[in-house]
Amino acid sequence: METVIFKVILCSSLLIAIYYLFLQREKMFRFNRFYLLVALVFSYAIPFVKISLPAVREQKNQLVFEEIQTQQLIQNSSQISEFNWLNLILIIYSLVTFILIIKALISIFKIINQKGIDLVYENQNIKLIEKNLPPFSFWNKIYLNKTHFENQKIDNWIFLHEKTHLIQKHSLDLIFVEFLKAVSWFNPAIYLYKKAITDNHEFLADEVIISKEFNVRDYQKLILAEVLQVQNLSLINPFNFNNTKQRFIMMTTKKSKLENLKKIFAVSVIAVSSFFFVQKVYASGNTKNDLLNPEFQIDNSLKTDTVVVVKDFKNENSKVKKSKKYNSKKQFEDHELPIPPPPPPAVNFSNAEFPEGLNDLRKGIADAFDSSFIGKDEKVTMKTMLYVTINKYGEAVEVKPDGAHQKFNEEAVKAFRAATKGKIWKPATEEGNPTATVFQLPITMQFQ
Repeated sequence: METVIFKVILCSSLLIAIYYLFLQREKMFRFNRFYLLVALVFSYAIPFVKISLPAVREQKNQLVFEEIQTQQLIQNSSQISEFNWLNLILIIYSLVTFILIIKALISIFKIINQKGIDLVYENQNIKLIEKNLPPFSFWNKIYLNKTHFENQKIDNWIFLHEKTHLIQKHSLDLIFVEFLKAVSWFNPAIYLYKKAITDNHEFLADEVIISKEFNVRDYQKLILAEVLQVQNLSLINPFNFNNTKQRFIMMTTKKSKLENLKKIFAVSVIAVSSFFFVQKVYASGNTKNDLLNPEFQIDNSLKTDTVVVVKDFKNENSKVKKSKKYNSKKQFEDHELPIPPPPPPAVNFSNAEFPEGLNDLRKGIADAFDSSFIGKDEKVTMKTMLYVTINKYGEAVEVKPDGAHQKFNEEAVKAFRAATKGKIWKPATEEGNPTATVFQLPITMQFQ
């Protein structure tokens, strides 16, 4: 998930930078609106898209998972740290998102509940409000202070400006951006998108006014007369949005001869970005473009005994003995993870389970495993045993390898963590109650 978030931020930042560098000052407002909305949707969607690519390998490497029936032992929960930073991060994220959603809903509530009189003026819904606010529009209604409705008429410039916002459905853009801001408030680019979109809405409305051959200077004076009034509603298109200088500049800007070229460039950047930010899945099932990435294989010829250890209720620590069929080269200290002993008598115990299943776990490890530390011409077989502490909440809190090759051990742990990042296991149970366990996973890699 961290990779997806990083890609969203990076892609959205790249595309908004293209807008501010090449498109913002061009008088092609409809294209700019299209670009900004497409760039947002693209940035948030493309990291979830997967494409299949062929993979070519210079050598055949096999990542082998030894098949065992039961892979866990019960461990005293006092040995396990229960605190998980991921939970704290999720709590903070959820709290901020909730606050932003509530804030947006309050803003909408304030808009639709403005005190005033509803009228229909030239087939358009308007509301004469009591507060001294400048004209604004939202959804399908124009909101005006009573001072703007004199002798049963509204100033043509004001009315046409706000009606343009409604006709072009600008409220939908703002609601969409506000939703994305609530769920991805950590993305700095989203705030730039919101400003760019609201600015562009004003340019579009101003363009309609200018096209009607109204006097530009008189129109600008009207905007200046309104600019002193301030609003605090984030989901509206205010008549005097505080980008006055830029609006005045755009009113007199001539169309550039490079408009078409810049349009092609902007679209090309989006097209090229799709290759860099999409999830690339190679024929072997790997997600990395690495010729030395291992192939996934389950070797049923490699078996080990069933290993389950029951907690000794007379002693706080579990009794530990070595498995007869798996001779470890490393001795664990008293405070470290024990090596599984032979199976004891059966108890009312159920194993912890990976949420997507054991085969998906193995495949995820194979996908994440980077075997580039092995020379291309080497023909070796490496083995390790991973011992994974699963606490009673289903969190993998500790991973310890037991193998002769240190680099292989480190990469096996790294690949396991990558494959299980953010995953919550179904915890083991003893006598119907969740309990801490140690998950045992043997891994063998054959370089041929």
